[in-house]
Amino acid sequence: MPRYQIKTELKQDWYLLLLIVAILIGGLLIAPALPENMATHWNIDGKADGYSPRLTGILMLPLLALGIYLMMLVLPVIDPRRENYPNFLKVYRVLRSVLVLFMLGLHLLTIGYNLGYPIQIDRIVLLGLGILLTLLGRFLPQIKHNYFVGIRTPWTLASEEVWLKTHQLGGKLFMGAGIIIMLSFFLPARLRFWFTIGSVIGVSLVTMVYSYLFYRQQNNQ
Repeated sequence: MPRYQIKTELKQDWYLLLLIVAILIGGLLIAPALPENMATHWNIDGKADGYSPRLTGILMLPLLALGIYLMMLVLPVIDPRRENYPNFLKVYRVLRSVLVLFMLGLHLLTIGYNLGYPIQIDRIVLLGLGILLTLLGRFLPQIKHNYFVGIRTPWTLASEEVWLKTHQLGGKLFMGAGIIIMLSFFLPARLRFWFTIGSVIGVSLVTMVYSYLFYRQQNNQ
């Protein structure tokens, strides 16, 4: 099986890099139409309550997306279990792309809001988060044992079998949480917020406790 190579991944992801550059340039071109202080944070009622200078608002999320991309590009090279990445490379590429596109989507929503379009950012962001978690749940069971990507608890990292079982359960739970968050789109703002927080915390706690209990079971046999 071929090794993971950064040069190959860069060729594979040319469209992501082109999109990041295009969005950065586009933001700079439309800068005169944006307010000097851009809304960049919204409260749980969907009201803007945080502002940033125009240049920060234009650059922040695209550069963050680029940082996430570069980090995910390098992680397989420094992971002590780097030999496992070729076994789930297609999934890793999908997750890398989805995370970058999610951040760029947030940026475009922010730009649109600051240009005066009637965008309900709180609703759309939670819908996007629900889709993101559903996709994550779909692919979690395919992620092989590694130190950077997936459900990383002391017990999943210590045992490949615990890793496998936890990710099988986690995949179902994350998909469920994503669907719940998407359905909350129709609820009032505060209920949407608490459904989201409750779903994410609930899934995190259940998978952590499950990995611990399964690890203890395996080691007490």
